[in-house]
Amino acid sequence: MPFIKTEKTMFETHFKAELKRLNLKRYDVCELINCTMPTLKSRLQNPESFTIGEILILENVNFNLIGIIIINKIVKQ
Repeated sequence: MPFIKTEKTMFETHFKAELKRLNLKRYDVCELINCTMPTLKSRLQNPESFTIGEILILENVNFNLIGIIIINKIVKQ
């Protein structure tokens, strides 16, 4: 089930905050998870499309995606 607009906005806002907190650029994330910029943009539009492997890679550099994904799932229920 795709995220509704407010959830998408909340996820993207959190994602941008994490980038800033870690002093990373979107291109750095692309390099970390071995994807193209269009793929990353697609992932941000549909956060449930992040693979577990990608989330774990980002978690290893202290990028907190799990928290926001769990919050979004609770909000949807």
